[in-house]
Amino acid sequence: MGHSIGVREITEAPAASLEPREATALRFDASRRVTLRFALSFSDEVEIEALRYARRCMIRDERTRGLEWDEPSIEDPTFVGAEIRWFALVSQAAWCRTKIDELIARANRAAGEMAP
Repeated sequence: MGHSIGVREITEAPAASLEPREATALRFDASRRVTLRFALSFSDEVEIEALRYARRCMIRDERTRGLEWDEPSIEDPTFVGAEIRWFALVSQAAWCRTKIDELIARANRAAGEMAP
């Protein structure tokens, strides 16, 4: 049986009601924080456990090698039901997305190995 834990970003764009001057300021302010949201799709307990396992492995890897300057930690996001919420600096958003992709890839490999 193949496992396919999926993820889809559902981060909401900034409100369109902002004045153009404010919207420009938000775009270039690297110290501004944003909440990135990702919807997870999984089918059973094996896949949930695989996600937990993959995250623990990534945390252990980060602690072993250390984090680079301004690198967000996979410890930071909050898992709520079938959603991941990551409150991070705007300058870290691309890095966060990359780490979520890696988490899902690792979780899918782990789910395949956990299957009977």
